Amino acid sequence: MSALGSVDQATGYEPERRGFESLSARHRGRASGAAPLLLALLTLLPGCGMTGSEPGASAVPAATTDDWSLIRERGIIRFARLGFEEFDTLPSQGLSEHRYRFLAERFADRYALRTEWVVEHNIEGLFLALEEGRADVAVATLTETESRRNRVAFTVPLTVSREWVIGRSEGVFGVLPGAYEESLATHYPNAPRMVVPDDADHRTIQDLIEAGVFEATIMDEAAARVALRTSSAIRKLRELPDVRRIAWALRPANPDLRSVLDQYLTELHTVHEESPGARDWPAIRASGQLRMLTISSPATYYLWRGAQLGFEYELVRRFADSHGLDLWVTVAADHEELAAELAAGRGDLVAAGWVMTPARVAAGLLFTRHYLEIRETFVTAGEPVSDLAVLAGRTVTVPQATSYVARLAALRGNFDIEVSELSSHSILEAVAEGELEVTLVDSHHAELAATFDPRLTPGLALDPGMRLVWAVGPGRHDLKRELDAFLDAGYRGTDFNVLYNKYFVNRRRQAEQREHRITGRQLSEYDALIKPRAAAEGFDWRLIVAQMYEESGFDPARVSFAGARGLLQIMPRTAIEFGIDPARLFDPVVGIDAGVRYLAWSRDRFPDLPPGEQLWFALASYNGGFGHVRDARRLARQLGLDGSRWFGHVEEAMLKLSEPRYASQAAYGYVRGSEVTSYVRNIRTRYRAYVVHFRQLDSAHR
Repeated sequence: MSALGSVDQATGYEPERRGFESLSARHRGRASGAAPLLLALLTLLPGCGMTGSEPGASAVPAATTDDWSLIRERGIIRFARLGFEEFDTLPSQGLSEHRYRFLAERFADRYALRTEWVVEHNIEGLFLALEEGRADVAVATLTETESRRNRVAFTVPLTVSREWVIGRSEGVFGVLPGAYEESLATHYPNAPRMVVPDDADHRTIQDLIEAGVFEATIMDEAAARVALRTSSAIRKLRELPDVRRIAWALRPANPDLRSVLDQYLTELHTVHEESPGARDWPAIRASGQLRMLTISSPATYYLWRGAQLGFEYELVRRFADSHGLDLWVTVAADHEELAAELAAGRGDLVAAGWVMTPARVAAGLLFTRHYLEIRETFVTAGEPVSDLAVLAGRTVTVPQATSYVARLAALRGNFDIEVSELSSHSILEAVAEGELEVTLVDSHHAELAATFDPRLTPGLALDPGMRLVWAVGPGRHDLKRELDAFLDAGYRGTDFNVLYNKYFVNRRRQAEQREHRITGRQLSEYDALIKPRAAAEGFDWRLIVAQMYEESGFDPARVSFAGARGLLQIMPRTAIEFGIDPARLFDPVVGIDAGVRYLAWSRDRFPDLPPGEQLWFALASYNGGFGHVRDARRLARQLGLDGSRWFGHVEEAMLKLSEPRYASQAAYGYVRGSEVTSYVRNIRTRYRAYVVHFRQLDSAHR
């Protein structure tokens, strides 16, 4: 099954509720040789090539250029945005499209307006939507430039950014069209340059530099930092002096709308310095934003199919929602960096499975009351460890530099201790495969691992336990009080337990095992629906059946761990991108259509690959997210593997992205790589079985 997807598509809020109950949405809405490599990389571009309105929008005339008074009169405001932007959101970049959508919905709420969203595939489409009267405001991270000001008006800036020159050397430049072109013309007027298609993105530019297609580019600082962190071939060459304003756009002929938007954005204090520094609670409330610092791991925070997930993340998000705050996440490479970021005022709180330590207390950090009590737990494959006597003659493997080593030594049991360089996650996988006997992990990690792999069995939990807490900066007593009040009100209440069970309780073991014995030409009761949709997108219908079984076991009412729905487990947000009402995903006709279209969209993001490989990469992207697959391709090349082959190459790199030392260097961070690789392999095995079955049927009738 595709385990995880998007959490929900909430972009608005409703009246505050008690405890951990969150605020719900009101508005639902690569080849060999230089030339082939250049061609392949230049075609590896995102974009869905679609426009449309989100569900729930009311009809307005096809083309209107109304100013504010007429917008108020009709009761609807039309926002234009980029399609599928949330599938590639990198919270560490600091410019989240999701955040801007949140602010747009909040603006509509203030004036009791309904929202209609128009989806475009590039910035030019946004500007055309304004000029043609199909939208009132373009909501995106738009850089103000002189040429753009000749076409559209801009609001007050939501943020500012400097541009960096990055690459191997200041030789041939390749830059994205628009603002970067103007910067190149200003600062490097005589530099040789290569044309880059307007559908390229920052990650594609990075690929091109690493491949040697050109030597340098210009990027916003936030995106450039990600490129430097994730590439050993790219370095910072220069910081340009200009400060760029990032704003929304609207028609110049709508001055009243601009005035109201400017007032709203100014009141929310969204015009801020790049690093606003340590803030007290009133400043956080005034900004409308809470900044969470964390690490990427299965229990804290991670991206999956474009969704932001994790127990810590969802818990903090519920606190933010209860105060009407947007949650901005910054992911650090490790716990040392977390502490430095908090000390520098680049975040408001750390939520990363911390415990109070003497060093952190000495640094002046303040800690909330605990939100989780954990106990170190033995995990095996098969029979659980019921007591220490069961461990006699066995080997317990734990990661180096952890408290587990000292804890096991203190037990003085009749067992061997093996200290490994592997992470807890990799050790657990080795235990599940029978390669290692026993390990010791925190109880919530043990429960989470067993949820995803029924072969793992948590057993004896040791005493005394430990308490997990959040941390805030020195002197942030008012923020600590608010967090404590939130935790006090909801700890171990209904909402807390629902969230805890979602992440840490093994529910797969209660699932019925289904067996489908196939004797004729019918693979499922949905074959007749699948065949025309698969043919329309160029897929073998039997592949879609194989994927459907992996996703839902042919159950159209299936709802996943994270809210994916229907036969092909489509997330509500994905459905919205295709103009589909998420409530209709349980209808087999709608669910199949959405799933096949999404798989085709995923496939089309790998135009540089041959058809066979394209399919496996598309399935991996469907399950784990395009960004993680992109990271895995880059890592595969760094490891001397073939970034254009899935099995035995990129899948091996995908597995390594579960390791902290690799995940911390990846743009999209941690991913449960074993889930992705198993997903692709299972579908391939089942698909091949279907093909062989039909060959046997055909042979028997000859």
